[in-house]
Amino acid sequence: MAPLADLPPELILCTVSFLTRKTIIDLERRLPGNSREPHLVPDLPSINSLAQINSIFHSTLNQTLYKLCASVETLGKLALLFAVEHELESTLDKLVAAGISLEGEFLFRDEDSWNGCSILHIAAANGLSHMVCKLSRMYGEVMVAKVHALEGLRMTALDHAALAGHIDVVRLLAPVPVPSSGTRAGVPLRYTHDQYLGLALIESARAGHLEISQYLVSKGADVNCFDAQHLHTTPLYYATLSDNLALVQLLLDSGADPNLGDYSGRVPLFNATSVAVAKALLDGGTNIHAKDIHSNDVFAYRIANIKLLRFLLESGVNPNHRSATGQASLHYACYIDDVEIAKASVELLLQFGAVVDIVDTRGRTSVDIAMRPGLEEVVRVLEPFVKNPDLKLKVATWLRERAGETIN
Repeated sequence: MAPLADLPPELILCTVSFLTRKTIIDLERRLPGNSREPHLVPDLPSINSLAQINSIFHSTLNQTLYKLCASVETLGKLALLFAVEHELESTLDKLVAAGISLEGEFLFRDEDSWNGCSILHIAAANGLSHMVCKLSRMYGEVMVAKVHALEGLRMTALDHAALAGHIDVVRLLAPVPVPSSGTRAGVPLRYTHDQYLGLALIESARAGHLEISQYLVSKGADVNCFDAQHLHTTPLYYATLSDNLALVQLLLDSGADPNLGDYSGRVPLFNATSVAVAKALLDGGTNIHAKDIHSNDVFAYRIANIKLLRFLLESGVNPNHRSATGQASLHYACYIDDVEIAKASVELLLQFGAVVDIVDTRGRTSVDIAMRPGLEEVVRVLEPFVKNPDLKLKVATWLRERAGETIN
């Protein structure tokens, strides 16, 4: 290679400019609107290998690599993404110096789907605290707007960090003030700092991150902030979904309202799967007789949990409350396919005064629902409590037929 090394730098650069290859640029599909067609682009791997041969080539070609990246927009964006995800601060500086913009949309995999977001969001979601700091500095005057921008799933960089459990990044982004104008793209006009933290608290609670939730609450997060992007509900609602008692207690102690439900009226109590969480909610002021928009009570959601069912009955939930479809707790119990669980639920409900003869809007009682193959034991438990003569005859006939008897 000595003869090539002896050439003037300008000629070396001219020579390598002819090094090209046809390739699919965005093979991993990290950019929106990417093409699966091969494109003729600078052969960066070959040029990079050539630059490593000796110090002369390195000094001559090193900066050329960055300029060549900048000459092809897709290459430049992918190089920028690589530098951020691998925390290559010097490389990031050189790419930006070569003319590659920090603006633009990248694809980030979140919740089993690819969503568009900024490079700052990706750094935050990956817990790259040094890169978050660096990018914040590089954004300069627009840093605040970038931090609060809602990208992809309508989430801020702080939301991504809170969901992924990166408390170091959360501590960096949480103090960033909300723009005073409140008119930037993607941010509601009445967006306040406590709401900014509250939305991050929702993501933290959704993932069950107690330490991050404690930090956000300590910084003034709105514990009753509503999530308008997913279930339209609160941090407490998400905490009960995962039956996280410590998180539930933290939120209740911090002023969370246990009676705020989602868009369908489903309240946190309906999510409880343990007596401990249900008790914490009751102690925190939840309405044990709460109904959703279809007049379903807690039994419509938690009828198969025997321990919880007993606790709710002992706490005063009415086993004969009827939903908008006319169904009561025994109807729900008779939908359970597991005969042992169905039988235990039915027996417990009957102990607390559940009425078998309640008819729903389709004319069905609970025993009508139970009369199907596999639930004979449940029907036998219900049969002595049937008062309607016609229904009683229907049940007796069904049981005899199931036993192989004939009716004269």
